[in-house]
Amino acid sequence: MSGLTVKRLVAGYGGEPVLREVDFEVPEGGLLAVLGPSGCGKTTLLRVLAGFHPIASGEVWLGERQLTSDVPPERRGIGIVPQEGALFPHLSVAGNVGFGIGRAERGDRVEELLDLVGLGGFGSRMPAQLSGGQAQRVALARALAPRPEVVLLDEPFSALDAGLREELRADVRATLKAAGATALLVTHDQEEALGIADHVVVLRDGVVAQFARPQTIYTSPADLGVALFVGEAVTFAGVARSGLVETPLGTLPTSGDGPGTVLLRPEQLILGSTGVPSIVDDVLFHGHDATVLLRLADGTRVRSRVQGRISVRAGDVVSVSVDGAALFFEGTP
Repeated sequence: MSGLTVKRLVAGYGGEPVLREVDFEVPEGGLLAVLGPSGCGKTTLLRVLAGFHPIASGEVWLGERQLTSDVPPERRGIGIVPQEGALFPHLSVAGNVGFGIGRAERGDRVEELLDLVGLGGFGSRMPAQLSGGQAQRVALARALAPRPEVVLLDEPFSALDAGLREELRADVRATLKAAGATALLVTHDQEEALGIADHVVVLRDGVVAQFARPQTIYTSPADLGVALFVGEAVTFAGVARSGLVETPLGTLPTSGDGPGTVLLRPEQLILGSTGVPSIVDDVLFHGHDATVLLRLADGTRVRSRVQGRISVRAGDVVSVSVDGAALFFEGTP
């Protein structure tokens, strides 16, 4: 396996750039998530890396080898896990996994990879006999079979139900790490990107808005746009002075100076016996946690994310305090 480096990459359609001066690096054995909304350039980036779309300018490197636009897909050393598996329906599981490797090593390699993805003994089954999650595991094994330098994953969990997505994400990460694979995941799912990757690139309008570790992306977003995109937020207009800002939830520590937008994460809003009085408008139960919708005395509506047992209900009067500092950004949402 080799690391992947993208430098000042520009690509587009009909002379109109979609990707503009994109820079990032995936170290050998690392897992990078490329996160962004529809139309931000994620698919174009994946197509460029796979060799399906030309580069207008910039560089793509696999280790010490530069991939120019004239290096065809089959010579790039890149494996792809597409959406919904895209298995060959007429081939068995073993036939799908072994499709891209030589006959001499096919038997042992196929069994090794099926064991790695948790499907040992499934080699004789046909794709129609697999669940959605099993099909994605086979697609991952097929991508890893020829020992590619990089594996590209194109929103591979998007067609699965929520419970299976969470389980399969953890298994795919473990499989890639066990194989020592360098990988790039393209997704629009914030939870998926933050939960699976070593580093995250946030793409916005074809430009890298931020490139950092998942925790940094969430707790120290580069700007208000990134902050609002990567998680739920409670925002207020405010003026910061001397490390403090006035909000409907009280005076909070923050950074910055002057007018702007104050941002809190819902888990920072703590329900207890002290703080700002508010009325519970509703409680949305999610299983692992709940969102409590609150209305402050001045009519401001906020939300708190609460772990564990929920004892409040609509109509209750509660006190809300803030845990930690607020983020502060110049401008308005």
